Amino acid sequence: MVDDGQTLPVFMRRVTVLLTATLLLATAMAGCLETMSGNSAPIVSFTISPAGTVKVGESVTFDASATRDPNNDQMTFEWNFGDDNTQEGIGLSSVTHTYNAEGAKTVTLTVTDSGDMTNFETKSIFVAAADAAEPTADIEYYKDNDCMDENPPAGIFILSWICEEENDISESTSVSTTTVYLDGSGSAAGDSSSYLTDYEWDLDTSVDSDGDGVFSNDVDLIGETPEWTNVPPGEYEIQLSVTDNQGFVATMDMDVFVNYRGAWAEFTIDGNGTSGSGTETFEFPVTYNQDTGNTIRYVKIQFTYPKQDDDWQPGTCTPSSICANKLDAYVFNGSQSDSETEEVANSTYLEDEQRTVGDCHEDDRCVELRLSTQHFRNNGDGEWTVDLVNEKQYDATVKSFIIILEYK
Repeated sequence: MVDDGQTLPVFMRRVTVLLTATLLLATAMAGCLETMSGNSAPIVSFTISPAGTVKVGESVTFDASATRDPNNDQMTFEWNFGDDNTQEGIGLSSVTHTYNAEGAKTVTLTVTDSGDMTNFETKSIFVAAADAAEPTADIEYYKDNDCMDENPPAGIFILSWICEEENDISESTSVSTTTVYLDGSGSAAGDSSSYLTDYEWDLDTSVDSDGDGVFSNDVDLIGETPEWTNVPPGEYEIQLSVTDNQGFVATMDMDVFVNYRGAWAEFTIDGNGTSGSGTETFEFPVTYNQDTGNTIRYVKIQFTYPKQDDDWQPGTCTPSSICANKLDAYVFNGSQSDSETEEVANSTYLEDEQRTVGDCHEDDRCVELRLSTQHFRNNGDGEWTVDLVNEKQYDATVKSFIIILEYK
């Protein structure tokens, strides 16, 4: 018979082994379950408006709409405003708060998903006295006359023209850029005890170039009077932000329009022979984006050519005879190398007696083909093409060919 004093330790050892194995199995299973669940913490981001310094009694908006959960879980938002005040709730991604005391505050947003995964973000805000003076932002505007020295339209905006009046026919596939001169010198601090410390320019408020979810706070240029170089034709909405030594921020928006006129003169197009019609091809860029407001108003194609071929006796030619010149423009919504390019418009519908646009000499044919926003809304933007085609069998001299891109 086995002694009880020896039996007990063996039994206890077995129990200990069993408990240890069970504990290890439970730990392993917990790790597996967590891995299988794949739950990830929310990605927290919020903005404060007004930015910079605020005043006592001023309503401040805290917006965490950019916060997201990788697993699309329901999220609870807990706001701590740094002054012993909090707000908490499911889906409470945007709140307002008013500070009643001056000083630096630390704002903390803690976000918890339905799987109890938590993340947070903190930002600082300074609260100034209710009667503190604020700065003002001001953008000086200027407007160029067009390339024919006609006055610009009324309104407060910046308008710049790119004028290329003597293009060579061998260079018909490019449109130049320009420099826009920005001037924020009219901005001012609130009073004599404060001063401006920063001038920051966002050159396209429809583009979030720094990727923070806010479109109008990108710093593309700095300084009171910077030069914005290499600007292509288009429509832009810019914003100037000025900051004073108290941390107050003021902003101003301004529309900028860059138009273009390119002109070619006195060149010859081969006749329509056995190898096909004589053609000169021109390319021009068009920007049309309804969502951002960057939309072109018109593209104007203008060309002038003699009624009669130069090789025939003056006065002996009729419009229906082989001695009469006839040129037409064909516009395409892409480059010639793009297989998806389609013809959008042409001038063939114009009779000879209708080709008298503008200050047209009696010996010439003068044509304008105008493309409006409807064409670009239906056919897209990008690089467009226009072919100027000689419809007759003899060479033809083109007196002038003009492309105008008009955003304002």
